[in-house]
Amino acid sequence: MLNHKDYANYRLEKQEWLPDLEGYAYLLRHEKTKARVLLVDNDDNNKVFSIAFRTPPCDDTGVAHILEHSVLCGSEKYPAKDPFVELAKGSLNTFLNAMTYSDKTVYPIASCNSQDYHNLMSVYLDAVFFPNIYKRDQILKQEGWHYEIDSPDDELTFNGVVYNEMKGVYSSPEGVLERKIQAALLKDTPYAFESGGDPDAIPQLTKEGFLTFHARYYHPSNSYIYLYGNVNFEKELAFIDREYLSKFEYREADSEIPMQEPYKEPMVVRDTYSISDDETDGCYYSYSVQTGEGADPEKDLAMQILDYVLFSMPGAPVKKKLIEAGMGKDVDSYYDGGIQQPLFTVISKNAPADSLETFVSLVEESLKEQADRGIDRLAIQSAINSFEFKYREASFGRYPKGLIYGLHFLDSWLYDDANAVIFGDSFKPLRKLKTKAEEGYFENLLRETILENSHKAYVALSPEKDKNKRSQEELKEQLAKVKANLSDKQLHYLIEDTKNLKEYQKTPSSREEIATIPVLSLKDIPREVMPFKNQETEIGNVPTVIHDYHTNGIVYFNFCFDITELPEELIPYTTMLVDIFRYMDTLHYTYNELATQINLKIGGLSAYTAVQPLEWKEDGFRPVFGFRMKCLEDQIPDGMELLSEVLFTTGFGDKKRLKEIFSEITSKMEERIPASGHVYAANRALSYVEPMSHYKEVAEGMDYYYFIKDLENHFEERADQVIRRLQEVQNCIFRKENLILSLTGQFDFDKLLSEELVRFTDCLWEDPFARSVPAFKLEKKNEGFKTASQVQYVATAGRFASEERPYTGALRVLRTIFAYDYLWNKVRVEGGAYGCMCSFSRDGYGYFTSYRDPNLSATMDIYRRAAQYVRDFDADETDMTKYIIGTISAIDQPLEPVALGTRSFSAWMSGISIESVKKEREQILSADKEAIRALAPYVDAVIGEETICAIGNDQVIEDEKEMFKETSMLVK
Repeated sequence: MLNHKDYANYRLEKQEWLPDLEGYAYLLRHEKTKARVLLVDNDDNNKVFSIAFRTPPCDDTGVAHILEHSVLCGSEKYPAKDPFVELAKGSLNTFLNAMTYSDKTVYPIASCNSQDYHNLMSVYLDAVFFPNIYKRDQILKQEGWHYEIDSPDDELTFNGVVYNEMKGVYSSPEGVLERKIQAALLKDTPYAFESGGDPDAIPQLTKEGFLTFHARYYHPSNSYIYLYGNVNFEKELAFIDREYLSKFEYREADSEIPMQEPYKEPMVVRDTYSISDDETDGCYYSYSVQTGEGADPEKDLAMQILDYVLFSMPGAPVKKKLIEAGMGKDVDSYYDGGIQQPLFTVISKNAPADSLETFVSLVEESLKEQADRGIDRLAIQSAINSFEFKYREASFGRYPKGLIYGLHFLDSWLYDDANAVIFGDSFKPLRKLKTKAEEGYFENLLRETILENSHKAYVALSPEKDKNKRSQEELKEQLAKVKANLSDKQLHYLIEDTKNLKEYQKTPSSREEIATIPVLSLKDIPREVMPFKNQETEIGNVPTVIHDYHTNGIVYFNFCFDITELPEELIPYTTMLVDIFRYMDTLHYTYNELATQINLKIGGLSAYTAVQPLEWKEDGFRPVFGFRMKCLEDQIPDGMELLSEVLFTTGFGDKKRLKEIFSEITSKMEERIPASGHVYAANRALSYVEPMSHYKEVAEGMDYYYFIKDLENHFEERADQVIRRLQEVQNCIFRKENLILSLTGQFDFDKLLSEELVRFTDCLWEDPFARSVPAFKLEKKNEGFKTASQVQYVATAGRFASEERPYTGALRVLRTIFAYDYLWNKVRVEGGAYGCMCSFSRDGYGYFTSYRDPNLSATMDIYRRAAQYVRDFDADETDMTKYIIGTISAIDQPLEPVALGTRSFSAWMSGISIESVKKEREQILSADKEAIRALAPYVDAVIGEETICAIGNDQVIEDEKEMFKETSMLVK
């Protein structure tokens, strides 16, 4: 526990033991400025710091978002133009980012290294309190927006990182709908405005408005400071006070967010979203409710459980009713408890035209039926059990758990100091809800919060052909008029301003400026690698690999079936099975009952497909189909019974349900592909030259989307064939000779599993089938996929491996250099794209891809000049140290036990030895500028393939179609 001397100059307001976090929380106030401070003192070595500000927007210019980007572009102590990038290069951070929400801006960092943690904190605090935005006009122009024109004959355009990012956001109907919902329900509050920025409004942001927003809100009196983990709190609190907080006086924050008065009747909003001329997407409808005030963890959990049971779990009754009524191809729902007045929303996607009233009636009718008849008690209990299991795991993927806890705390702290709730015992409200469920609590919550609540909004988005195209043409005309009305002097000024901005962007920070940013040394980097734990054995006659990690009593299973010899024509059906298992009825359960049983009896069960590269074989790979299961030790028999139920008794004969699943798959992919265009474009480009990526493209990429779309469109005549194929693919995959079992945990597995596995494998298929290893014909298609998006995703890929060009760890350092230097500067800073990535794999292939990019051919030209950049690469010892540390940081991310088991098993499957990992690490640690320059032929080889795949604006792709062999609409 902390002593008073640990927080001198701060006043302790609250102290609480947090069982979930295994530590104490201390809520403090800085004496002089009243800055709010929360400490969570526990043994977690992944230390987290964040500073947040309440930043309610007053218009749609995106000033909060642009400011989030801009303050990280240099500050008083750290005047380099991009300290964020310098930190990313040379830090051991486990998280480094900033986020703009609808009412707050958060700057979080995390690191396991105490000095690194302090360094990151120092740079972030200086950035938010003393940014260079007051000294450098170029920052707003670069990160926000600016007029761009290079010569008197050129068109006048807008450019800017956030401007282009938000053009990407507003290209999707989901992004438009989310904005409309919040604006409709909270129309008289700051939530009615787009904190991220509406592309049409961003150019209205003035320098004065930009600086005023910072001066108003980025003040200690409006700050929320959070420190978590095994931290030297006395040292860090003293530092924060001495270097930052003490330099300010207390000031009334003036950032209170007014409450929206309840509506007496629902609001109806109708609008449109853009589709291309050849697209035929349907309408989007939403039913949204303002559910009261936040800061009630029990109600928040109850609303999440209600959402899961009624809408999200497989076979959820309200979603099922909407789908069966033909109200769209897919139905989504969400509860947003992270704002002052939480919202609950139901969304129907690709629904029939002119059906908003029908949709609303169906939602209300279905909810009333649940309230009157009673929500399935078993389903509620199963949902509560599922939530308990998740809290026990406390695993949040790439996000440190300390960061997630801090963001949860802001859900109440941001709005009510007196009643701030420390989320530290999630099990307590869950236990209460278990009891209350039997007393009709959830039915009453449904009635009071949703059905009897008049504070609602119904939003309809209808497709409008070429809406974005017309908007772009209107913008072009508007800018042409602006240009026409400019005097020669004004035009000359804009040309010079464009030139000066580009010169600023091209000019690196001085050595003196960069030297101010604290850097670790290579002495801080361990030379040893994280070991693999792969104990090979056999349990119940099944080849098994055990990963000996402490898992808090949880057993993690991975039933992995090798499908290398699966005939090529059956590959897409493996992915189809992933979407079918648990979503169709089995012998003993409907698929809703099955989901309930899984949540009640175990921690989870899911199917997946993956493709593993083989270290020992050129262009070799191993495709697999697997089941992941997690449960407690005493739940293993139930888990094995449920796995057998799913695998051996799922029925494929329900054609109506099968067609619904196909519609949901296509709907989700039509949303996912444009949103993650950089990923799909990169894999598509790789599929032209790499057999493994070609397999992935057929199994889960755009080829798979077109496969499912075609089946959906011709379902009636192909349904029987599909059912036969699914039965055939089961026989090919689920065979004893294909099975390898991966187990993560510390148990006597042989004793626990021998009999269970014998029973399981006795049921696997044995019928003969024609084995066939796919032999793909690779073809450089060079495709451009047209969408209604306002931005592009541009990818190129190729093979670098040869006898003269073996894989080396230096390629990982080059990736870091590209990410934070060449590509960052050329594609993002100068080009205005939101992001650009590259990769060089151990199996000898590489790719470059951009994200929310206003350009197309210009980005390809940047890729083509990449090898010359490498040939001319120059860096001193300090720079190389940064690049190496940044590379190691990405490798040495702390992992939860299940992720450690997955890492070990993946290496075992691919044949990656610990010796090869050590060799790669040594190559990284010893990389110098000569080693990087030696990689120019590698980049030449990748770019020299002259592949391209782009997903983006239909007019841009059409205008530059000479780059492609084929152009087509993405959604056909």
